[in-house]
Amino acid sequence: MRSKSSQLFYVVIMETYLILLTVIVACSSEPHCSKFHYEEKLLEKMIRTEILVENMKKQMDDMETRVTGALAKLNEDTTTWKGEIETMQESNKANLIILQEKAKSELDKNMQAVQDLKEKVVRPNIAFHATNVKNNSPVAGNTIVFTDIVLNIGESYNTDTGEFTVPLGGIYLFTVQLCIYNNKQIDYGLVVDGKYKDVARYHDNYGSVSCFKLTTTVSVKSGNKVWVKVIYRGGSGVILYHYKKNYWTSFSGVLIHID
Repeated sequence: MRSKSSQLFYVVIMETYLILLTVIVACSSEPHCSKFHYEEKLLEKMIRTEILVENMKKQMDDMETRVTGALAKLNEDTTTWKGEIETMQESNKANLIILQEKAKSELDKNMQAVQDLKEKVVRPNIAFHATNVKNNSPVAGNTIVFTDIVLNIGESYNTDTGEFTVPLGGIYLFTVQLCIYNNKQIDYGLVVDGKYKDVARYHDNYGSVSCFKLTTTVSVKSGNKVWVKVIYRGGSGVILYHYKKNYWTSFSGVLIHID
């Protein structure tokens, strides 16, 4: 396929040929056209045509050079822009991922804060109260097991083992009341997972049954076990007394604050 400059050159040659043909016909039809006159006119036409063709070819070459350069510059700019756009897209994608992760983290924190607040506002009822004892002659090292349930909200006190299993961590108020016979002594403590949290000593010298109460607050964790343990006892035989109407040997606890 011919280029645009070749096509234009071909058109100019054809036009020159037509001009020459016209001159020949004109001279042949007029008797005054001599051979010298014909050649002179022909040479003049050819010179002008050659100059015109050269000028047009030069213009076409210059235009082709400018167009080629412009296309090359456009391709170079397009490649540069494409690279910059891809870089911006990757950067924006990375920034979007970071923002999404940050938003998710903040949302999780807020959701946890709302949940914690909800648990604190809507505090669950956890409480127990057990009376009477399985063994009224305990010795040092024994767990005092309270057998009769008065209250057990949360079902966390076990009448078989005498242990209260903490269902929810926080601060609890525990109360232990022991009624002992006259001339008897008992030392005992409130134990959380094997460690004493509070202890008491009761010694009766009044010649009758007396009741003593230990009340304490303890910070415990979920799953901790709490029970009453004998540290020392003085006197032989039955030591603990329980009479439902007037004298209650009992163990109780209630949640007062959630951690």
